[in-house]
Order: sequence, then C-alpha cells, then structure tokens
Amino acid sequence: MKKLYVVGSRVSKSLSPTIFNYWFKKYNIKASYGYLELTEKNFHKKIKEVLEKKDTLGLNVTIPFKKKIIKHLGKIDAHAKKIGAVNCVTNKKTINGTNTDWTGYYKTLPNIKKAKNRKVVILGYGGASHAIHYVLKKRGFKNILIFNRSKKKIKYLNKIEFTKAYSDLESHLEGVFLIINTTPINPILKKNIRLITKSTIVSDIVYSPKNTTFLKNFPKNKKIYGISMLIEQAKPCFKMWFGKNPSIDKKMLKAIYKKI
Repeated sequence: MKKLYVVGSRVSKSLSPTIFNYWFKKYNIKASYGYLELTEKNFHKKIKEVLEKKDTLGLNVTIPFKKKIIKHLGKIDAHAKKIGAVNCVTNKKTINGTNTDWTGYYKTLPNIKKAKNRKVVILGYGGASHAIHYVLKKRGFKNILIFNRSKKKIKYLNKIEFTKAYSDLESHLEGVFLIINTTPINPILKKNIRLITKSTIVSDIVYSPKNTTFLKNFPKNKKIYGISMLIEQAKPCFKMWFGKNPSIDKKMLKAIYKKI
C-alpha cells in the first residue's frame, strides 16, 4: 500500500488526511494518507528517512518547511522555482517537487477581469504568500502591496521590491479590491477596520475555523474561505500521484465542515 503524508510543525489537526482518504475510498485506491509533525531540528533527518521508504508515494508540505524540503528533491518545476517554495512532492522514479498553492488560490477567486488595475493587499510573506503573489502577478494584477512583520525582499522576476510595515497599513486600506490574510492572526488594528468598505473582498488562507478571527471583522463583505484554497491545491496533487482529476461532492464537503 502506498503512503502519503502532510508534513509540517502543526499538522495533527490538518484536514488533508480527511480530503485525500475520502478520495481514496471514493476511487477505490489502495493508499493511506497521514501526517508527520516534525520540528526544525529533526526535519532533515526524518524527511530523508521517509523519502527513502519504497512505499512513500508523496508528501504535502506546509509551514515552516516549504523551502527546506527543496534540499531533498531531485527536481522542482518552473512554478516552484519562481515561487521559491514547494508544497507537493512526488516520490516515484525520481523525487520531484511542485507548487500547487498558486493555482489553488487562483481558482478560488471570483471574476477578476475588470479588477486587474485595482489595489490588492497581502498580509504576511511566507510560503503561501509567495505563491499567491506569484499567481496574481502572472494573471496581470498591477497594484499589489505586501505587508509583513519584518522587512523582506519580494522575489518576483528581476524587480527589486520590499514588503511594507504593518504600521503603514492605515494609509493603504481605502479603495482596496481584495485583502488576503496569510497569517494566523489579524494584523489590521481595530481602529483601521472601518477604512475597509463592504465592496472589498476579504480572504483568509487559514481554514479552521472557517470564519476566522480576521474574517469575523467583516460580516457584510464577500469572503474567500481558506478551505476553498486547501481543496483546490489538493486536486492537482492527487492528479500527479494517481493520474485522475478528483471531484468535490456534497458528502465530501459535509465531512470537511464537520471537522471545522
């Protein structure tokens, strides 16, 4: 039986096993999907051991190992190279890595054809944020502002840009088309929430609880929930591992929402 895992520092409550094991049952695939909760200290040793096992078919990689995993891979695709992070590993004849976060997030967006000149704010600059920034740039968004706790160089093609400080948020919140929170907290101060109008779309990549602390601040705004990105990024992983495009049905969603 082939084995697959989600790897991270806090993955014991991840929904990935629920999603993939549901698909295994649905498509009568003899495989199991579990989790590997690792630390910064034991990551390299443990991940090497897991990838050397013949029954390990693949991994999903999450915080904080999306960059560290690259050291253990034979090849990564063009998207993962440009993003600088890997969230999906395939262990067949060679050990390959890709990034499906970018396409997973894009598929959660509403019709955006007329919004590409409007302002987008991204909160946080970790691995998932890199992927979201990548796809928004790739799809033609021209006005993207990224805020982070510490100043970091924004990696996109040959342009040199830097993240902005959260203390500068107040002067950039008016007229925002989309705000994406990629952090486990709410970086927007309460006094500044009023600057965000009802027409702004609010998005949080954290999926449990579904209505996060960040999203609760905007009861009347259109929302993009983290669970949507989680499912959409899982679909291409399943296709790479098993050659089939999995479908999402009501029974599956019911099982997921029961967990969160």
